[in-house]
Amino acid sequence: MCPLSRPKSLNARPILAMAAAATLLALAPLNSASAYTHEILHSFCSLANCADGEGANGGLLMDLSGNLYGTTQTGGKYGGGVVFKLVPNAKKTKYKEYILKNFCAKVNCADGYEPLGNLIMDVDGNLYGTTYSGGQYTSGEIYKLTHKTGGWTLSVIYSFNSRGKRPEPGLAYSGQASGELWDETSPLFGTTDYGGSNGVGVAYRFTFDGVLATYEIIHSFHTGGEHSAYPSPLLVDQSGILYGVTYYGGKYDYGALYKLAAGSWTETTLHNFASEQNGTDGSWGSGRLVMNAAGDLFGTTLGGGLVNSDSGVAFEYSTVFGYTLFYDFCSLASCSDGSVPSGGLTMDSAGHLYGTTFQGGGNSNSGVVFELASLEDESVLYTFCPQGGSCTDGTGPGGPLLLDGQGNLFGTTYSGGANALNGGTVFVLKP
Repeated sequence: MCPLSRPKSLNARPILAMAAAATLLALAPLNSASAYTHEILHSFCSLANCADGEGANGGLLMDLSGNLYGTTQTGGKYGGGVVFKLVPNAKKTKYKEYILKNFCAKVNCADGYEPLGNLIMDVDGNLYGTTYSGGQYTSGEIYKLTHKTGGWTLSVIYSFNSRGKRPEPGLAYSGQASGELWDETSPLFGTTDYGGSNGVGVAYRFTFDGVLATYEIIHSFHTGGEHSAYPSPLLVDQSGILYGVTYYGGKYDYGALYKLAAGSWTETTLHNFASEQNGTDGSWGSGRLVMNAAGDLFGTTLGGGLVNSDSGVAFEYSTVFGYTLFYDFCSLASCSDGSVPSGGLTMDSAGHLYGTTFQGGGNSNSGVVFELASLEDESVLYTFCPQGGSCTDGTGPGGPLLLDGQGNLFGTTYSGGANALNGGTVFVLKP
């Protein structure tokens, strides 16, 4: 949620040489993957005043029983958003929603407001997340939801303040990418949009042993030179190195790809976006990165691209080959391949990448789910609102997709759905 314009739900991402890649990307065909079936698991705003939540955002979490957990930015009993749980029936043909927390139940929203992004689960089954607003200093919080007999109990375990305001969605930890549950003996890492010594965000380290919480600023972002500002969520590799992208700053003021060395937290800029003419290599980094077994990074930008449509790119960064434009969005008529990749990427065991675009997808302009199997090779798995009109299947998908062991892709849309108030959806794509 930086001050520059972007969609609300994004708040409230051998290698050929760049020149050769540019030519191939411009001519790349669009593949269709019609074998995927789209199903709605829940349409929000099914209750009066959207008491079941409104504006689904971020990715989903699945437990060992197949239950899904997520957040909505607004709605709920008090209008401050909810944490929800979807429980499937035995055949997983229907899901029932349970509200675990209605935010803004306390005066001045001291319990938080606008929960954004992914939840994490610890080894005891407790949930953790962040809110963008509310808390003791109205600048967001880190919260814990503990399951007890009769329901879930929320504890605010940290309230953000001038030392870091407005946390970016989600918390990161070592082992997260491989599906491990969080162990309280390991630290959590995150970023904020504002605050810190320069006012343009920080990276922080957070520890919590169930009683004592410790917050430490490990890097304050700033502008000028090749420094960058307004960071997206972090990726933590197995050696504790942190990687991320920023929306602004860098050498050309269009953001950067960077890493923070474990322990010293020294920042190294890996790539300055818009270093190619007219930002053909992408601009405005967004979303959490993913890493393959070789240590190569993959991510997205909200803008830039070869065809000057300013619709975003997917990129790869290799320690051997450097930065490569992996796919240029909106390279086809009516942006049928999607535009504005919004929620970061998900990688399967074969190295294929999956993600969503917030816009594009033909005349409906409601977003797509895509697969990138290799350089310049995109398949659109689903186009939202293909029928136009009411968009009962949802519009504006965001957040990283959840991939299960059967190849099903779970995600959310910020708006649309079967209800007249268009509160968004939870969906699954089945191969």
